[in-house]
Amino acid sequence: MEQSFLTTFAYAKINLALAIQGIREDGYHELQSVMQSIALYDIVRIREQGNKVVCRCGALSGPGNLAYKAAVLFLERCGQTAGIEIEIEKHIPVQAGLAGGSTDAAATLRLLNQLYEEPLDRNELLELAAGCGADVAFCLRGGTMWATGRGEQLELLPKAPKMDFVLIKPYAGVNTKEAYRRFDLIGRGGHLTRVSWEKALTQDSEKVAGLLYNDLEPVSSQIVPQILDIKQHLIDAECYGALMSGSGSSVFGIAKGRQHALDVARQLRKSGFNNVWVTTTV
Repeated sequence: MEQSFLTTFAYAKINLALAIQGIREDGYHELQSVMQSIALYDIVRIREQGNKVVCRCGALSGPGNLAYKAAVLFLERCGQTAGIEIEIEKHIPVQAGLAGGSTDAAATLRLLNQLYEEPLDRNELLELAAGCGADVAFCLRGGTMWATGRGEQLELLPKAPKMDFVLIKPYAGVNTKEAYRRFDLIGRGGHLTRVSWEKALTQDSEKVAGLLYNDLEPVSSQIVPQILDIKQHLIDAECYGALMSGSGSSVFGIAKGRQHALDVARQLRKSGFNNVWVTTTV
């Protein structure tokens, strides 16, 4: 009899702010970021099956998928030799700055720990997550976080107020390495003030919108000029604020409430934008 799948949601993230503070000795960039989980999600399923790791995710299937890497690292760490089957139902767009691959990897770690009756504690899981990729540790924890280092050093921030977002992904995506390469050539990094964020997060959406910031937005907009067009659409539609998430190419607007978000999304679809979502904080 075949084992049934364990299943979980894998939530996307947005960067409410992202400042780049130089290049580290390991070649990665030193970051400051305010990360926030949103209610757009993939569905990840796993079970023991066969004698090797198999990852099915449409065009993203196979060893190149970050969830595959996470499974291999987990099995090696725990000395498990059974085969694992991973199925991912994708809803989060790729090359969007929404941590779609990272959140699938984090969900895989959570499910494997559940499958094997929790051999790893939270810190051990976070250590494995950091070995998979910079955003995986955040996706493992979720919520509202102050992130530093490569993005893997996380500290709790006050829980964000409920915010309604309109999220748009242009047809073209942004390659993260290319965005950082361009930033290194022409970019000038900024700085986030944590105390300002702590204060805004205890207030309301409008205060949060006043602090939106992303050092990669100018360079990613060179790669996908539509980013700035979308941002202007959201501002013209009277969102409190709008910003590209991560390295892009997705852009979010903070709406004045759910009905406003639905109205803005409808206007954008009428204007020819296809990949539009209404979502909220998690």
